[in-house]
Amino acid sequence: MTRNEDYWDGAPTPEAIVFRPITDANTRVAEMLSGGLDIMVEVPPDSVAQFRDAPDFQVHEQAGPHVWFLILNMKEGPFAEKAVRQAANYAINKESLVTDVLQGTAEVAAGPTPPAFAWAYNEEVQPYPYDPDKARELLAEAGYDGEEITFYVTEGGSGMLDPVAMGTAIQADLAAVGMNVKIETYEWNTFLGQVNPGLEGKADMAEMAWMTNDPDTLPFLTLRTAAFPSEGGFNSGYYSNVEVDELLNQARVSTEPEERATLYKQMQEIVHEDAPWVFVANWVQGAVTTANIEGFSLQPSFFLMLQDVSKN
Repeated sequence: MTRNEDYWDGAPTPEAIVFRPITDANTRVAEMLSGGLDIMVEVPPDSVAQFRDAPDFQVHEQAGPHVWFLILNMKEGPFAEKAVRQAANYAINKESLVTDVLQGTAEVAAGPTPPAFAWAYNEEVQPYPYDPDKARELLAEAGYDGEEITFYVTEGGSGMLDPVAMGTAIQADLAAVGMNVKIETYEWNTFLGQVNPGLEGKADMAEMAWMTNDPDTLPFLTLRTAAFPSEGGFNSGYYSNVEVDELLNQARVSTEPEERATLYKQMQEIVHEDAPWVFVANWVQGAVTTANIEGFSLQPSFFLMLQDVSKN
């Protein structure tokens, strides 16, 4: 991209910007270290400390509106039972995932709304604690008998953090409470082709991540009955609750921020209880720049605002 000298608000600082999509994390890091990049986003957790300790680089971090979760198939299979869905939430050690696997680059998620949306975030909704005994109790209550659970994992993709390592850790946690999980791993585009049309007849759960710029976007596109894949939405697990539908529809037309906030907070309470997903992590977005880059900052929207960035 080259600079528009006639832009109405004044020409931007950079003469040109080259975007290089590098999906492999190790290749991105190697390019950054060798001088092939000036700015790198989506820093692999294993590399954050390496860049932070190096004088030639600057690490930028900021909480962003991101949710990493597991879609659960509510139309068929074990997760049609709420007790089994809740059991999965109790069985997975999310603190260990964000501390050990993601090395502090994320926080444990409590529900479908990221805490970055402070005005609409329900602080009374707490993350499911790690409680394997409670998970076993709920599985027994539901009559789960060890039925195989197919788990779709991706090799990588937008906002997916460290999906293979996370998927392996999740499989182990679920196995520890007696859940028989089989992983199927796919390249990102193939993965989306499997998940977005819906999990019916294919899988019982799948990894997913969303980055949004409004508390309406994610639940409206993924949690309403009218957002089933057959209706053009992304409700791949077929969650349906008429109260949630009504709350989201009301919030979308309300012009009062306080009323919208109340509606979203009520939605979070219901969704947390229904557990259509396993709520795992909220990513603390990160980027690395070389030391000679000035004027760069991360945005809550995840947009890259580069018009004032300079390279010295």
